[in-house]
Amino acid sequence: MNVKVVYYSGYKGNTRKVASIIAEMFSIKAERIGKDRITISEPVDLLFIGSGVYFGRPHKKARAFIKELNASAVKNAAAFGTYGHQSTIGEQIKLCLHEQGINTFGETFVCKGASIGTDNGGHPNAMDLENAEIFAGIIAAKI
Repeated sequence: MNVKVVYYSGYKGNTRKVASIIAEMFSIKAERIGKDRITISEPVDLLFIGSGVYFGRPHKKARAFIKELNASAVKNAAAFGTYGHQSTIGEQIKLCLHEQGINTFGETFVCKGASIGTDNGGHPNAMDLENAEIFAGIIAAKI
């Protein structure tokens, strides 16, 4: 199965931590949107894509990446994210994927992330990362 994990993470690296744990399950490297040149040269069976919340939505670089995706190159996608106050980030990413005609698979995964003005310090914690691993395993088993 051809799997990719891509993410946008800024400030504290919360989403990077989740992306890394998911990528490790598939013995691949998570790729950072906006830093790495991410290309999909052959069809991807499963694309995990994540972002934190920036001004109430996924980061503009994550949204731009999704807009460039070709639905014929991505068979299935799964969304994940981290948040300070707004736990709808996973559903927002899923909506962006649907707008591109990309099939999303399963539920989304979200967890708290350390953020200014919140009491989320220490997140994502060990339990959050374990839950991210479980999420990825469930998605992969269904494909």
